Amino acid sequence: MCGIAGITRFKGLDMGGLDRMLGRAIERLRRRGPDASATWQDSHCALAHTRLAVIDLSDRAAQPMAAHNRVISYNGEIYNFSELRDDLSALGYSFASDSDTEVLLAGWDAWAADLLPRLVGMFAIAIWEPAARTLTLARDRFGQKPLLYSGDTTGLAFASDLVALRALKPDLGDVSQESLTLYMTLGYVPEPKCILAGANKLPPGHSLSWSPGSDPQLNRWYDLSLHRLPRFDDTEQAAAELRQAVDTAARARLVADVPVGAFLSGGIDSTIVSASLANQGHRLTTFTVGFRGAGDYYEERPAARHLANTLGLDHIEIEVTPDQAHDAIPAVFENFDEPFADSSAVPTYLLSEVVRQHVTVALTGDGADEVFGGYRKYQGEIQAGRYRRLPQPLRATLEGTLRALPATKNNRLLERIRRLRRFTAHAAKTPAERHAGWASPHEDSDLLALLGHRSPGIISLVDELRSRYADDDCLNQVLFTDIDLVLPGDMLVKVDRMSMAHGLEARCPFLDQRVVECAARMPGNFKLQPGNGKAILRRAFADCVPSEVFSLPKKGFEIPVANWLTGPLRDLCRAAIDPNRLRRQGLFDPLVPQQWWDDLNAGRRDTAAALWAIVAFQAWGDQHGARTS
Repeated sequence: MCGIAGITRFKGLDMGGLDRMLGRAIERLRRRGPDASATWQDSHCALAHTRLAVIDLSDRAAQPMAAHNRVISYNGEIYNFSELRDDLSALGYSFASDSDTEVLLAGWDAWAADLLPRLVGMFAIAIWEPAARTLTLARDRFGQKPLLYSGDTTGLAFASDLVALRALKPDLGDVSQESLTLYMTLGYVPEPKCILAGANKLPPGHSLSWSPGSDPQLNRWYDLSLHRLPRFDDTEQAAAELRQAVDTAARARLVADVPVGAFLSGGIDSTIVSASLANQGHRLTTFTVGFRGAGDYYEERPAARHLANTLGLDHIEIEVTPDQAHDAIPAVFENFDEPFADSSAVPTYLLSEVVRQHVTVALTGDGADEVFGGYRKYQGEIQAGRYRRLPQPLRATLEGTLRALPATKNNRLLERIRRLRRFTAHAAKTPAERHAGWASPHEDSDLLALLGHRSPGIISLVDELRSRYADDDCLNQVLFTDIDLVLPGDMLVKVDRMSMAHGLEARCPFLDQRVVECAARMPGNFKLQPGNGKAILRRAFADCVPSEVFSLPKKGFEIPVANWLTGPLRDLCRAAIDPNRLRRQGLFDPLVPQQWWDDLNAGRRDTAAALWAIVAFQAWGDQHGARTS
């Protein structure tokens, strides 16, 4: 796992300032690759690389790497590189290292862009061909590894990180108003948008080609909508093939020349990963984090401890005190190159910090919720039709009553009220509006008051994504859309940035294309049933996962944000929402966040997510010098 960056120029590079620019980019990317760094350049292209050595730890695997009249700077892991190397050896290629990087170069020489569908792994790749003066960028199927770019006919810059990209292209624009609205709606900036005008994220499953005098050419090389046939019509067959695919994917992600472990939360997803490997004879060290004094809603350690004992795993528990979490927050914000409001980044950061002291690679359960329907909102999608059949006056009375009641995660009853309020607020809307509403942690009225307008952008985006799967059932439309939207924008950003902040490589077996494509061939009701999310996953692993795992209530990997904002982070929050500061910025209504603060302190309603989004935005702007007006 690594960090990459590079720049091209039609009329040639300015060598005078180039070393300084590359140096700033490398300094930002060093946390992604703490083991080594290097650059390569000719008159029209410069590449930079920081390395986390995982496969072939020798200098023979160092990057940027040149071979076959090409140069590569690459971030990721190719789990089937040994099989590809055998295929290439049969074609006459020889290799000086045991690295997947050298296999990528030979594969590009042999198959060009047809190499990409052959890859099993996560990657962001940059290949420069000096003779043709052509730069090609490519990103993995589901967006596990980041890649941003900015370019036109005169040149192109790219990097694993927006801060590193700005080092190479300091003339990027101010905060994009469209992206800011999307951020405040979702808590992240969805692909391919970027918080700064003039920059874009290369979408998952896409490649980009640049040559002098031409605008960057974007090409989709992977499309999940084309991998949904033949359809399963038998659940037993589907479960058997899924079991084989997950076992294969988990086993493939053990390839490494460094220690490998796994996150274990006590929930279904991480338990299945660990149980799959244990059942295949692999005993990993597993890790769980818990918060001292945070209450049962946020505590995962007892369940994880029991599972580790049952599966015979070596297990390490990590306890985080409020002071430790508070002290980590500046570093959490600093490691995000865009504003990011998913508060579960904090425990992910703290967990990764300790895990890295024991292993260099950690397997995770990420992706299973989106692929197999694990979130509560998917149950809401099942129940929405029934709700719409209720008489409108009854719905209006219920919604008004729920809005008048207090709601918070700190009390089981009030948490149920909070969930019901979210459900009734969106259940009667159109499919795209319903999906967009449940994708946002905020109430529509709050966003309207804060921004002065609603965001049609998110509904249009969801509608566009859903239309690609219009021939499928409604449950699959929701799941496939979240694979395109939530996974690359939120979940994978959180895991990548927080693990790489400590030089820890996170691997996701559930995002192996063989697993996702197996799930894509199933009707929605195989995966999602009333009161039973991930039904097919439970069936596939019923014989090797303790039965009590399947009966545990769904828990998010969260922190008690409301308690922290009104407690140890009180000053941080008050500074972020200071009306004078907000007036100077001119981005938000300066009085609305104060009302949120008053509501939270009075216990009228839980506005912690909305306040945290502003805290995260202000911290990002402060740390990275973003121009916000």
